Amino acid sequence: MGDLDLLERMRRTRSGWGEDDMDRLYRSFGFREITRSRAPHRVYVHPDYPDLRATVARKSSLPKGYATTAVRLIDKLLERQKAKGGTP
Repeated sequence: MGDLDLLERMRRTRSGWGEDDMDRLYRSFGFREITRSRAPHRVYVHPDYPDLRATVARKSSLPKGYATTAVRLIDKLLERQKAKGGTP
């Protein structure tokens, strides 16, 4: 199971997050980083659902849209896992 506490905090407050927070969140829900070396952004994809993909800038402070995207993608992941009969 992923980091539900971090997800809920991000759901409540979309600002104040950085790339390390995004990395922790995505990895805790099974996303893998597929970034090429020296790329300006980190790219995450879920191995079971390759269409669930996110790009995160390499910055310590990110705009709110990154948190919005993370919450939306993880909600989709949890919905799919639930529909498939798996545990979120």
